Formats: sequence, C-alpha cells, structure tokens
Amino acid sequence: MLFGLFGCKDKNKDGNNGKGTAEQGTCGSNITWEYDKKSATLTISGTGAMEGEKFLWSGYKIKKLVISEGITSIVRNAFYSNHNLTGELVLPESLKEIGEFAFYGCDGLKGDLVIPDSVETIGGYAFERCTGFTGLKLSKSLKSIGPEAFQQLESVKGTLVLPDGLETIGRCAFHECSGLTGDLIIPDSVTSIGDWTFSQCGFDGRLKLSAGLDKIEYSCFTSCENFKGDLVIPEGVKEIGFHAFNSCGFDGTLTLPESLEYMGNGALAYCRNLKGAIVLPDGMKRMENNVFEGCESLTSLKLPSNIDYICSGTFRGCKSLTGELVLPESLLIIGDHAFGDTAFTGELKLPSKLISIGQAAFMDCKSFTSIAGFPETLTHIKDSAFSLCEELKGELVFPDGLAYVGKYAFNGCTGLTKVTFGNCISSVGEKAFLKCDGLKKAEFTGAIPDYYGQDEKYPSFPEGCEIVSPASAVKRTEIWQENVSKPVPSKENSSSGDDGLEKDQPYYWTQSLTGFDYVGEGRFADVALLFVDGILSVKINKRELLTVRYEADMNADLDDRVVTTDGFFCRDGWIEKLSYDKGFYHDDILTAVLVKADGSSEEVRFHTGSEESLYIKSGE
Repeated sequence: MLFGLFGCKDKNKDGNNGKGTAEQGTCGSNITWEYDKKSATLTISGTGAMEGEKFLWSGYKIKKLVISEGITSIVRNAFYSNHNLTGELVLPESLKEIGEFAFYGCDGLKGDLVIPDSVETIGGYAFERCTGFTGLKLSKSLKSIGPEAFQQLESVKGTLVLPDGLETIGRCAFHECSGLTGDLIIPDSVTSIGDWTFSQCGFDGRLKLSAGLDKIEYSCFTSCENFKGDLVIPEGVKEIGFHAFNSCGFDGTLTLPESLEYMGNGALAYCRNLKGAIVLPDGMKRMENNVFEGCESLTSLKLPSNIDYICSGTFRGCKSLTGELVLPESLLIIGDHAFGDTAFTGELKLPSKLISIGQAAFMDCKSFTSIAGFPETLTHIKDSAFSLCEELKGELVFPDGLAYVGKYAFNGCTGLTKVTFGNCISSVGEKAFLKCDGLKKAEFTGAIPDYYGQDEKYPSFPEGCEIVSPASAVKRTEIWQENVSKPVPSKENSSSGDDGLEKDQPYYWTQSLTGFDYVGEGRFADVALLFVDGILSVKINKRELLTVRYEADMNADLDDRVVTTDGFFCRDGWIEKLSYDKGFYHDDILTAVLVKADGSSEEVRFHTGSEESLYIKSGE
C-alpha cells in the first residue's frame, strides 16, 4: 500500500510507529518526504515530478521547507492554504513546473519569491494570496503564467521583469499587486494576456505592449492610475476590450493602430491625463458605449470614415476636444450623451443619412455657433440633445421627416430667433426651448403637433414666442383622441379579458417589462409604453393617452415571450401584441405590427436603451 501517496504516516526513523521525532512518506515514484518535528522542517528529496493529493501536509507546522535539487515539479495543491508554512521559500534549480494552487494562500511565507530560471510553467493560483512575500523574481525560461498566479501579492514591491520567451499570461495573474512599480515591459513573445491581468497594479513608469498581441482583453489594465508616458497600441491589435485601460494615468499621447476594429465599453474612459489627438483608424467597425468618456485632456478628434453609430457616452466629458467636429457621411445614429460637455467650435454639420440625435447628445457643448441644417432622414431630436449650447444662433429649420423634439432639447440656446417645423412633426416636449430668450417665432407648416402651451406648467416655448400654423391645420391630439376608442381595424370588439381577479405580480422575464419606459424607435420617439401591475399606459409626449390591460406568460420560452392586449391605439395606428427580446448592451426591446386605418401596416419597436442599441446585434 502506498501510504505516502495519500499523506499517511510511515514509521519514524526509530521504527516506533510515529512516536519519534520524524515522519516520512512518498510523494512520487522517486521522491520521498521527511518531517522533523523538533525543527519543524519538511524535506522533499529525490528526482522527477511530485505526486500527491490536496492537503498532504496541511496538519504540519512547517518553519522550514527544503525542496532538494532533482525535483522537477511541485504537484497541484501541494501546500494549498497551508497557513502553518512559514519562513522563506527556496525552490530548486531543477524545477520546471509549479502546479495549480501549489502555494495558494500560504500567507506565512516571507521574503523574496525567486522563481528559478529553470521553471517554464507556473500554474493558475499558484501563489495567490501569499501576502507575506515582499519581492518577486521570475524565471528567465518562463513560457506560461496561469490565471491568478500572483493575484493579491500586495506586499511585493519593486519592478516586475517579464522574461523574453514568455508566451501567455493568464487572467488576473497580477491583479491587485499594488506594490509593483516602475516600467511594465511586456516582451514581444507574449501573444495572450487574460482579462484583469494587471488591473489595480502600482506601476508608475511607462507601459510597453507586446507586438505579438491581436487583442487586449477586458479590464486588463484598469485602474493602473500611476502609469506615465504615451499609450501606444501596437499594430496588429484588432480589439481593445471593455474597461481595458479605464482610469489609467498615462500623461502622454495616444496611438491607435490601423488594424484596430473594435473598442469595448469604457475601454479608455477616464484616462484624464492623455493628451493630443484621438485618431481612429478608418477600419474601425464599432466603438461601444463610453469608450473615451472623461478623457479631459485629449484635444482633437478624427473619426473613422465608415462608422455607422456613435454609441452612448462615447466622448462625454472630453472637455478639451475642440476645433471642428467632422462627422462621417456614413453616420446614422448619434447616441445618448455621445458628445456631451465637449468644446468643439464653429458650425455643426450633420451627416445626410442621420436618423437619430440621442438624449443629451450635444448637451453643454457651449462653443457651437450654428447648425448647418438638419438632414431629411432625421426622425427625432431627443431630450436635452442641444441643451445649454449657449452660442447657437439664428434660425433652425427642421425637416419634414422630423417627428419629435424632446423636452429641454434646446434649453438655454438664447441666440435662437426662429424655429420652423416640417409636415410630420408629432410632438414638441415640455421646456423644449426653455430659456431661449431670443426665440420670437415658432412656425408649424403642417398639422399642429402636441406641445405644452403657456397655460401649462412647463411650456414648450418661451413666453412671447409667436406660434404660427396654417389656418386649415388640424391638431394631432384631436386625431389621437378620436381614435382611442376605436377597435383595431377588421377586429370585432371583445372583452378586455379582465376577469376581476387579482393578477399575480410579474416575475421572470416579465420583470423586464416593469419599471422602465419603452420608448418608440425613429419617428415614434415621442411614444412611451409603461407596464405596471397588468396595466399598459400609452403616453405621447409624456402625456397619458390611454390605458389597457395586458397579459404575458412569465414562463414563456425565449421565442414565445409576447405581451398580448385586446388592441390599443398608438398615435398612427393600432397594436394588439408585442414580442419581447433582449438587445445590445442590456436593451429591452418590444416589437409590434402597427395597423393603420387604411389597412396598411408597419413594424414598430419600443425599447429602453439608446437608439443605436436597436441596430447593433448582441455578440457582434
């Protein structure tokens, strides 16, 4: 029986079955171990790879560990969470591999951790939470560092030297090693770095990235607040994951490679000290939300020539971005808060294919002086889109396709003198032109939209602004009210399905219905659906138009998640049911067929996120 293999005790040296001063066993085909109780010394001798099982020496108080020359590997879990292991750790020059969890949580080990130059592989979690080490020297032969291998070695001080020949660094390998300082030079042999690998480290020098990388994983360097110098992303990198460099301290310039195609949410957000230009390569396919948010010292911007969307918050708070903002002709959607609180100057030229200007998209952009027209494709200008753009002057002429101008949309634009609305305007939100003291005339060229008058608490237009419309113009609100009580075309009246019984509170997927406004897409941006306790409230321009009971099977499969009603009027037609789906970046989407009075129909969508979320497929 191989007692030593399972950590059982052999006879002591005197043959007294454990009553002497030493215990012995085996931990490999050619390896023995001996524990001296008197000196609390564990000696492992022999040749080859260690074998054994977890907690092999967990009950031993070890003041000195001797691993003799000839040992080539330390077995997985060998000293896992052994708080009784103390002193300095001396590893043999014959060692090639340190297994996973080998010294995990051995917080009694002290001094410098020196990995012999013979070691090629350090397994995952091998030294995680070994909080007593004060220095770290890696092997010159190292090829692979496993996940979390040195995580939370907060007491380790000094420079980290990664050897040439190193190929992979696992996720969280050095996460929260806050005592590491100096430069971080990642050799060109490295082809893979995991997520969170160097996050929250204390490096206070420059970062040099490997030329062998094609991707920088999410949160890889997040909150490395003391980095200095330039941030140069090497050619060949195609993706920068979300929060990859979030809140880093670089105080030089930013260089992005021509190979770059994708930047994740918040990838460079709050790198407050980066200076100079943002030059985004033309091959860029997508930047997700908040990529450069809070980069206060960057001064100019060159956008990719073929990008379709500027996602929510992408450049919000980039206070020093100035000069002309050149938007590519390919641009379809400017997301919520996309350019809020930037310092671009002069005339704003909007692309000819633009569909949507999101909530607060240009809020607090105080240096724009004019808008060079709105494209015919534009369907809405959402809440606070140009709020506090104090230098905007002159007349605004909105296109015929524009259906909605949201609340506070042009709040504080004191230099505006006249606004003219096209034929399809449906709603003008409350306080849309608040504090536009120079605005003297608002002209409707078609039907009169819903707007808040001077007799209401929050009027859409400032006091003294003349409202002009054609003598024959009808009021859209009157049309809506006439249709509220009408049934869905070609559908007979039926009961609401309300049996008078108390309905169960929604849960499972149906929880996503409640607590949020589902706002219409495109020209339906003034429509919001609100679901509460089995009642659907339909609002237009923040005013409740009607309520109707709804039902939804909370246990429905993914493809069968449907909200059903007996039909309700929704501004331009009638809807009976809405299909639920999850979209990009946590967007909840309801899709319906809207049937018009003439029998024609169109697909409409309502959702909870920024407009671009409807056009980006999750997992792209």
